[in-house]
Amino acid sequence: MGYLKKNNSYFLLLLIVILLYCLVLSQYGMETWDTGYMSSFAWRIVNGQNVYEDFIYKFPPVTIYFHAFFMKILPETGQFFYFRIIAYLSYVAQVYFFISGAYLIYDLKKINKWALIIVCFLISWLNFPPYPWPTTDGLLFASIAFWIIAKNKNITFIPIFFIAFFSLLSALSKQSFYLFPIIIFVWIYLRHNFRTVFYYLFNVSILLGIFILFVCKITTWQNFIQQINGELQLRDLYFVGIHNYIFLSAKWFIIVVLIISIIVSFYLKKTNQTLIKLAPQLKKIAFLLMSIAILLFLIGQFFIASFIAFDAAIITILYSYFEKKKTITFLFPLIVLMSISWSVSISLGYQTTLLFATGIILTFTTLMENEIQWNTKKYIYVALPICLVAFASNKKPYRETSIFELNYSMEAISPKLKYIKTNKSTFEKHLELKQLISKYGENFIVAPSMPMANYLFNSKSELPGDWLLDHEINRQSKRFITICSDKKNFIFIEKSFVNGEDFKKSTIEASPTAWFIYNKFNKIDETKYFLVYNSIKKNEKLP
Repeated sequence: MGYLKKNNSYFLLLLIVILLYCLVLSQYGMETWDTGYMSSFAWRIVNGQNVYEDFIYKFPPVTIYFHAFFMKILPETGQFFYFRIIAYLSYVAQVYFFISGAYLIYDLKKINKWALIIVCFLISWLNFPPYPWPTTDGLLFASIAFWIIAKNKNITFIPIFFIAFFSLLSALSKQSFYLFPIIIFVWIYLRHNFRTVFYYLFNVSILLGIFILFVCKITTWQNFIQQINGELQLRDLYFVGIHNYIFLSAKWFIIVVLIISIIVSFYLKKTNQTLIKLAPQLKKIAFLLMSIAILLFLIGQFFIASFIAFDAAIITILYSYFEKKKTITFLFPLIVLMSISWSVSISLGYQTTLLFATGIILTFTTLMENEIQWNTKKYIYVALPICLVAFASNKKPYRETSIFELNYSMEAISPKLKYIKTNKSTFEKHLELKQLISKYGENFIVAPSMPMANYLFNSKSELPGDWLLDHEINRQSKRFITICSDKKNFIFIEKSFVNGEDFKKSTIEASPTAWFIYNKFNKIDETKYFLVYNSIKKNEKLP
């Protein structure tokens, strides 16, 4: 209690921030793409379908089973609002576990722990949409494993089991977290002894074996592997995993490295120095990059700022190793954090380290705490404007207009959307969809977007996927078109798709399924937001 009293003001401020996000910001926004994507899969699980066998899913399965649990136990009225509260709370919990773990490992006295949690939450979350998502779940499970390791200096079998359990849950949330159990293995090896490492590997092997048995029980291993191989090719992996941090193509990166190497070699030879003598300069480079990142963040260039801040943190680690002579064992918890930050950026959608800015901030402040030599007031002067900019970004929810323009209650659409507010056109679109379902029955298909239509209206999908973008259905458009051609099914094509709105690629590339239906099926009705189709035209053939 003494600790809480001493930190009472920041702890209370954290509670206010959490309540503000959970009870106020959770109400706003209802775009029709990503929102509800995971909920559509969880809804299938609730209805007894098996992942990979009964429907296509491109991630490992933990997230949809995790949220199917909440879908089962939460009341139907206001359920999606509660999902958003869970998203915020689990994210705050993740930030707490990582920061608490770091405070257990390192002697961090100059920065108040609760204040740091506020800063990391506001910056990391920014205005990320509050819905179930594999990346945020992967972070949550990874944070628990990190905290357990940090808390237990002498690990017994039971903590090791839970470290293995949560490490594997993290990896089975999203492919980009596959690295996490491996890097945890290295950390345990550096921190403990061979017996502890053996216990960890033993538990991971047993748990992984159980998972493999589960997969093989519901589908074939080949089917599972085919679906989760995903859309991220080697070229994409280079782009999101390396290019975004150096802002250069592979060719120019090699050229720049060669030029710098020649210049450095010439300088060292002329001054008769070794490479290690340049280590003190790394501190200046790290501070310069972090200053640039902060300035970019303040003017709204969040993604670029996150990559530059990441680079600054990496250089800080190198500086601490070469100049401050910190050991790998000392630095490795921070290397774990930076590897997680890198992992969250490996995505075709949200390609940024921003979602785990916590790792970057912890690494930089931990290693540069003595170099900074600031008092509390100076930390506030830097943190306050950053936090205000981060919080202000929530004024405009993901793919929505300003929250001050979101005045249409979604309760009229579905009891599950009670407390949710959106703009006029999104409300009208959902209302029109509800009317079309009432007119044509539950054998409906919405193409290509609005993936949680079946969840909202308590119906079962006619297709093995609800978001008919080609990269979301394992490029099985022929299979989907064949099912759509059944005369019992009515397909509602979004006019926004036909008009090319919100599509980065052409409509043909984005959804061959919807494009084929638009061109080759019988149009039987038209409304403000939808075109209604039923079966293929007589003179046309299935692909």
